[in-house]
Amino acid sequence: MKHNYEERRQNRIDYAKEKAAKLQKESNQLYNHAQKMASVIPMGQPILVGHHSEKWDRNYRGKIHNTFGKAVAAGDKADYYENKAATIESNDAISSDDPQALDKLRKKLALLESTQEFMKSANKCVKSGNKVAFMKLPYATEKIWIEITTPDFLKRVGFPAYSLKNNNANIRSVKHRIAKLESIEQLATSEKTINDVRVVINTEANRVQLFFPQIPPEDIRKRLRDRGFRFSRSEGNAWQQFISNSAVGHAYMVAGLYHAEGTTK
Repeated sequence: MKHNYEERRQNRIDYAKEKAAKLQKESNQLYNHAQKMASVIPMGQPILVGHHSEKWDRNYRGKIHNTFGKAVAAGDKADYYENKAATIESNDAISSDDPQALDKLRKKLALLESTQEFMKSANKCVKSGNKVAFMKLPYATEKIWIEITTPDFLKRVGFPAYSLKNNNANIRSVKHRIAKLESIEQLATSEKTINDVRVVINTEANRVQLFFPQIPPEDIRKRLRDRGFRFSRSEGNAWQQFISNSAVGHAYMVAGLYHAEGTTK
């Protein structure tokens, strides 16, 4: 939620790192144990087929093999959680839960728009062969001039049309997100009770939340999950989803069905 965004992000990082350390320790212990088990078998000694110890020997070697396998599996899981922690730490995507989301999105929009103008102006300079004018543009460098004046495999020069098209699509996407977050900021937290279900438009948390008097039946829970609602114990046992018109409408609809579908279990 917005009110504990950084705390939740850090908790995810800490959990992944702790999990990785625990699994790596488990992997090392299993590997050492497997080596210790294998050390009792003389190096190069084959299974003595027909000997009274054959069955025991095969089972014992199988246990060694399985233990090594478990060590490798635990090591792989440790790598997964280490990578997950690194991904969370390095992720620079702007979350709607971030209290600074609007400010960050506005800065991102300004950068995208200035980049779009730079590419358009640069293409005009390339077309006219005016390097002097290009070097006066923001972001212009000698390296970029060489790159955009060197024909590609299709003998094109300048920034390709798809670069401008993709950047323009990003501009539209960021503008849409800004408008959506601005509209949410203008809302006030409100609450309505339907069939004993509290439906809360929680603007501080940026969530539509449903609080049921009892655990709702499975069909109600499925309706919520299918629309992206998730149960949050930390938010007071709420079923919640990001604020949107469709999420609000679905919350009211589910609350209306709650009594009709039965809740006295």
